[in-house]
Amino acid sequence: MDAFIKSVMGNKFFILFVVTALGLILGKIKVKGISLETSGALFVGLVFGALGYKPEKVLFTFSLIIFVSAVGLLAAKDIGRVIKLYGLKFVLLGIIITFAGAFATYILTLIYQGTLDPYLVSGTYTGALTSSPGLAAALEATKNNPNITIGHAVAYPFGVIVVILFVQLAPLIFRIDVKKELEQYRIEMMQGGQGDKNPKAEPTQVKEKFNLLSYCIILALGIIIGSIPFRIPGIATPIKLETTGGVLISALLLGYFGKIGSLNTRMPKETLANFRELGLAFFLAIVGLDSGAGVVQVVKQTGVILCVIGFVAGLFAELVGFLIGRYIWKINWILLSGAICGGMTSTPGLGAAIEATGTDEVATGYGATYPIALLFMVIWTILLHTVLGA
Repeated sequence: MDAFIKSVMGNKFFILFVVTALGLILGKIKVKGISLETSGALFVGLVFGALGYKPEKVLFTFSLIIFVSAVGLLAAKDIGRVIKLYGLKFVLLGIIITFAGAFATYILTLIYQGTLDPYLVSGTYTGALTSSPGLAAALEATKNNPNITIGHAVAYPFGVIVVILFVQLAPLIFRIDVKKELEQYRIEMMQGGQGDKNPKAEPTQVKEKFNLLSYCIILALGIIIGSIPFRIPGIATPIKLETTGGVLISALLLGYFGKIGSLNTRMPKETLANFRELGLAFFLAIVGLDSGAGVVQVVKQTGVILCVIGFVAGLFAELVGFLIGRYIWKINWILLSGAICGGMTSTPGLGAAIEATGTDEVATGYGATYPIALLFMVIWTILLHTVLGA
């Protein structure tokens, strides 16, 4: 019996599945309506990793590709509609919010220069903005350095807390009448709908089917895109988007256009949602297992500094996005609260925004900002890592 137990516990695939299952169970636990969701796999993985269990790394890149491609294909359908309805404001908001977080992280790193490992800083940035694609990009750019995950894990709770508190407290601090904003938003949407020449004419919806050939072409093209080096003025070292950024761009572009010749590149939402969940759960479990052993030691040495960076970077990103969106572009709070959560790539934040405003319509702003924020989160992560010389 002992030999049987050792055999099972020594199987790395068994450990991976157990960690993933426990992480998903942990993610379902809600505290005042907030839960870790799939990110629970990361924290369970950290515990098992600290106990000495190692991951089965053969699935690392594969799970990463599955996750990022699903995210890109799901987001691709909204890009054209968002630009038509809202122009470039939400596109720019996604770029600005993610850049503001990276900029704050960089400045704080200079303040604490000599005391922080650059790998930890790259991870802290992705954690502050609660971004799994950003984490994936940082890990790939650093050849899966475990300190990336440690920095992410330390900053992640603070990133979640900051965005939740912001969407709840901003109306009080800046004296925003949420009910009035909601009424104005609905009037604007009704007026916008009257501009249609034939509002009764609805396009015939064709049921989308999963096409494995198209999906493989999207992945292959993404890897080619990610392998192309390019230079940014002021930075000596050429950078690449790597598999993460390349597959994301490929999925966004081909998912938006919908065709590769006669092949359909639009996939069913249900299938893509399952792909996204599967890839993310395994990816987070693996990086948790791989980094768990170093968490305790790093937290003891620089944990407080990382927490400060995570909190300040997240808050600064949200404030910049709010001030520009509210006072320069005059965006309605219902849309803007969702857009800030989308710029932070924060699903828990979206849940808090829905609860704070009392309407699901904040998801419009979230969906408008989220795709471009995902893309630039990956770009700024790679750039931040390059600038810091990690």
